[in-house]
Amino acid sequence: MPDPEIPSITGLDGLLPGDPRDAARLLGVVIALAGEVFVLKAQVARLTTALKERGGIDEDALNRAESSPAFREWITAEQATFGRALLRPFTHPDEAPNVSRFLDAK
Repeated sequence: MPDPEIPSITGLDGLLPGDPRDAARLLGVVIALAGEVFVLKAQVARLTTALKERGGIDEDALNRAESSPAFREWITAEQATFGRALLRPFTHPDEAPNVSRFLDAK
């Protein structure tokens, strides 16, 4: 029975760390995120370096952009989309039909 003191995360209530399928899904999520983080960090560093070298941006400009209404609107929508995509392997696991019964059919 779920602990009422711990808030439920929809779609993850039945997660069993010992289940190889859940472990594989979780590992897939971690690996995908690690790759995305590396690529995004490299892209941001490359763009920031190029803009600073051209004199097109400085830290104050970056801080102003972060607090702009357009950026705030984008980040709010992006967080929701990212959260749904991140949890999709758990909220919609194995959406492909199970056809394993045909593998042994002769």
